Amino acid sequence: MKKNIIKIQNFFIPGNDFILLSLVLILSVISTSKTFSQQDTVYVQSDIPPSEGNLNLAVKIIADAGKLSSTVFVLEPNGYYVLTDSILVPAGEGLTIIAPEPGPTQETAPPQILSAAGSSEYISPVRVMIRCFGNITLKNLWLLFANTNGWQTSANIQIENSPEFISEQVGIFENVIFDFSKIPADGSGAVGIASKHFKGIFKNCYWKNCTDSHFRYYGRAVSFPYYYNASSDWHIDSLIFENCTFANIGYVYSQQQSNDGKFNYADYVRFNHCTFLNTMMYTLQSGWWYKTAVTNSIFVNTYMFGYIPAYEGFGYTGGELNGGTIRIDSILSFGFEVPFNEQGRRILFTNSSYYIEKWLSDWMYNNPYSIQKRQQGRLSEIPVPQPILNPTTLSFFDSTENGNKVFPYMNRAVIYDSVDPRFILPPTDSLAIKEFLIRKWDSGSADYHWPWKPENTINHLWPLEENLAYTNDTLKTGGMGDFPLGDLYRWWPEEYAEWKLQEENENARISYWLEAGKDTAITDVTEKTNRIKGFELLQNYPNPFNPTTVISYKLKVRSKVGLKIYDILGREIATLVNEEKPAGIYRINFYAEDIPSGVYFYQLKVKNSTETKKLILIR
Repeated sequence: MKKNIIKIQNFFIPGNDFILLSLVLILSVISTSKTFSQQDTVYVQSDIPPSEGNLNLAVKIIADAGKLSSTVFVLEPNGYYVLTDSILVPAGEGLTIIAPEPGPTQETAPPQILSAAGSSEYISPVRVMIRCFGNITLKNLWLLFANTNGWQTSANIQIENSPEFISEQVGIFENVIFDFSKIPADGSGAVGIASKHFKGIFKNCYWKNCTDSHFRYYGRAVSFPYYYNASSDWHIDSLIFENCTFANIGYVYSQQQSNDGKFNYADYVRFNHCTFLNTMMYTLQSGWWYKTAVTNSIFVNTYMFGYIPAYEGFGYTGGELNGGTIRIDSILSFGFEVPFNEQGRRILFTNSSYYIEKWLSDWMYNNPYSIQKRQQGRLSEIPVPQPILNPTTLSFFDSTENGNKVFPYMNRAVIYDSVDPRFILPPTDSLAIKEFLIRKWDSGSADYHWPWKPENTINHLWPLEENLAYTNDTLKTGGMGDFPLGDLYRWWPEEYAEWKLQEENENARISYWLEAGKDTAITDVTEKTNRIKGFELLQNYPNPFNPTTVISYKLKVRSKVGLKIYDILGREIATLVNEEKPAGIYRINFYAEDIPSGVYFYQLKVKNSTETKKLILIR
């Protein structure tokens, strides 16, 4: 087999009004590599300012020749490509753009593709970077959703069906940085899905600074559109995120109702070894899950808008008791029909952690808006941190009847709640986030931007300055196989190399657990230990609190229960429960009106076993 090597190059001719001459040079013929068998390779030279459009030119020449699906476009390391128009992938065709694997130096940085040239955020002729009616593969690229002057644009990658040719569409994204993406005009995400049958695979990708100054229209990683000029009867067959990071973003994945009243969701969604940091609202929206696994992942400062009790049930955008990780809604609450029932759903949440950093919880309590509300006695309007899971989600995971799980195929296990990973260098601009939040809590309308060091992106700084590796020893071995939680590819490269050796086994374990409702790694000894213990004490919510918090615990069998509060010196402060209780889930309100601020402990004693957790009172 042979493949053609073609070089696309633009020449800038001084004194001729920036006339660009296209030159296509067939350089040589060599043997086909195993990776892209029977495909031509087109090497696209980087744009050199003020020239632009080399990538557009390359794709157009090949597409006009009818060879788009059989061509691989290779970009230069540390290259700079400015789009002059949307790249179109016709129905039934495929687009593949790659670059060499990035190295540790600036010269080996992934090439940047900018969404447009222009002088301000309002001058952006390219609203869709890639409009794909077929299939797409991107690898080792840095997508910058901004123009050449650094202004954010409302561009995105749009996967959509052709009205004349509806078929399965596949998107494969590997080591792609989606940077500075605000919400596009159609209300979707950096990758918008307007397809009836889409299968997406995102491996080793990084969504960074996908912020938006507007209250409601946050940047998103992957989402169905909200606004569309045709019927929005869309569907995702499967969506996989593996070793991905989402830092400073509005939502991550969004299933939503579109403006024409259609409800759009996915059959199968999996997040494995992902790192979530600073999501403004829904990390995973909404609770319409059919088959979903969230595993080996780390959540920090997710749903930063918080829970505002006064907003519950009143149709506000934000503020409801959503939970900071995954949310499960009952099918009866969907508002639309689905081809499955509650017992047919498969949901797994395991080997994952959740933490709200102190600067954020302190700001929720001590910002000017909250101080004013306390002075007015309107405590239910003060934001508090979201719990890891909301009560409805807990009931799906934990409800039992006659000692058996009501929903045996919805499972949670090995969850590290309120555990600080202690990131080495998190990309967090806490001052900007605080300003954004106070404007939203107080007025809900005043815009403010909150990305972290966007100048790093504009200057194509490589290697990345941020570092989301962490020092917490528990989480370093908290994943399946004792691997660290979160994105291994980007933050734990040595561990990632080891993890790759057992990747297939781990994925098989997750798939079996999801479908069978039981982990293949659970041993008889572990099951026996759980039966002997027979209870679980949950983290109180909210925490920190003032003056009320809820303490929850679960009993697997009828037992004599003691639940007490102690101060930091071990002195008993209060007895909340001291009686025999049947099996079930219990929630106890603790009112701390007469004790000073400080750290306290609550201890649950069941028979001869105890479990203790910390709670913090801040006045």
